[in-house]
Amino acid sequence: MKSFKNKYMIALLLITIALSACKKQWDERTEAVDQQLDKNVVQQIQENGNLSTFSGYLTKLGYDKLLAGSKTYTIWAPTNQALQGIDPATVNDTAKLKKFVNNHIASQVYLTTAPKPTMRVRTLGGKNVTFTSTTVEDAQITTANQYVSNGVIHVIDKAIPPKMNISEYIRSLNGVADKHKAYILRNDTNYVDTSKATVQSYDPKTGKPILVPGTGLVSINKYFNRVASLANEDSTYTYFVLTDAAYDAERNKVSKYFATVTNSEDTTMNILAGFNVLKDAAVRGMVPQTGLNNLVSVNNVPVPAAATAVVQSYSASNGMVYVVNSLPFDIKNKITEIVIQGEQPSFFARTDARGSMFYRSRRDKNGLTLNDIMIGTTATLPANFFAAYKLPNLYTCQYKIVVRAINDISFTTPTDIVESFNFGQITAPTISGGTIAPNDVVKFPAQRMGPVSFNGVPLVNWDEVTLPTPANKSATSLLTPPTNIAGGNPTTTATAANTINLTNGNLTVLKRTSINMYVIGANATAANTNNITFDYVKLVPIIQ
Repeated sequence: MKSFKNKYMIALLLITIALSACKKQWDERTEAVDQQLDKNVVQQIQENGNLSTFSGYLTKLGYDKLLAGSKTYTIWAPTNQALQGIDPATVNDTAKLKKFVNNHIASQVYLTTAPKPTMRVRTLGGKNVTFTSTTVEDAQITTANQYVSNGVIHVIDKAIPPKMNISEYIRSLNGVADKHKAYILRNDTNYVDTSKATVQSYDPKTGKPILVPGTGLVSINKYFNRVASLANEDSTYTYFVLTDAAYDAERNKVSKYFATVTNSEDTTMNILAGFNVLKDAAVRGMVPQTGLNNLVSVNNVPVPAAATAVVQSYSASNGMVYVVNSLPFDIKNKITEIVIQGEQPSFFARTDARGSMFYRSRRDKNGLTLNDIMIGTTATLPANFFAAYKLPNLYTCQYKIVVRAINDISFTTPTDIVESFNFGQITAPTISGGTIAPNDVVKFPAQRMGPVSFNGVPLVNWDEVTLPTPANKSATSLLTPPTNIAGGNPTTTATAANTINLTNGNLTVLKRTSINMYVIGANATAANTNNITFDYVKLVPIIQ
């Protein structure tokens, strides 16, 4: 009996929910005014003399038949007065007129109760329009929610011609931001998408398809792919276009940090420095000109925009565009530190020592989680064993080397860790007996690091230190900060081909290049005498 009662109550609840949902849909329907459920959207427009011009456009395009079907539509119908200023070139060109009319029509029904408070609605032309309870784009809704058999009509006091998106607007500019525009255009490229290409035949040997030439081509913009989808109608951005003078000023600030081996002006200025400047020209969302302060780019870099610098603006279909004569980025936000995480090595001195390598997640002395690498512990490693890290495409400047490492090895006696941080150009490795020799051109003296604690007594340990540390004052004391046990200065191997060296004790990158960082253990082989550990290394650019 109890089971029957439970089933009855559940069934009653489901019926109540269903009836409630139906009532909600009917209530939304009854919110519409001037219902003409025996007419479709075209018939309702045709009967309104104040919409005769727009009705004529629909008939001219054959939409009187298209919009009479079973699908539902929302139409924002401009009055005759609203259409008086339409360019005759648009009206007399079928393709242009179709784009114009399509921007006033959307699939599905959107009542003025739908926006909360705004919403973006995709039109038949592929553009999105901003819809509120009283407006669509810049047009006021004078008569709302005219519900008919296959949709709803909103009468508006202005036409809403299709807008360019941000990409289209940049491409339309002439004489105001030619260098910025040229950078965007040079990033246009095509590739063949085999899934969209036409197959002509198949190679009898490989079985691979032979495609019809010219089919399957897809156009992309590499800059948009890396920064922001400025041609995407469903994403909204605020984008800053720099005048030629502003673009040159920002590129000149950063160009010296992109010196190349070939010393190519085009590579340095138009590719590398240009991208460094423009990667932070996009901000997510639509920002009005009155709100151009405290902005952050899509790459989380402060954008120093000012309303007074705007020389031209445009409300695009997917955001706002501001042409500015100044966008003075702080160079410290453009030439930023490089962080190498200990738990992300590229390779090791030997690959047969993996049983001695540990990637750890733990807490530091402040209770914060850190991830690091620990190599060694009780295993025996070759002398001067190393972990190597590839550092791609460094800025050309001097770097301070900052290291954070924590020695938490716990044994019956305190165990020091001695390790060095060296840097070398990437060349073919020298391998002897299965061991790779590091090509370390720039060598910082080995550092001694005592354990975190011994017998419950906290000891001074590495936190963040800048290399090179002072020469060792007490090689046996565990209560001193990390020390330079080599008792000397960093060194560099001088060769004509060097792209890195030392300047005033700092790592210097002379030409844009990729290098390796080697974290090298002690020159010893007994267990726990050549351990390696570190949380991270920072290469901090010295801005000059």
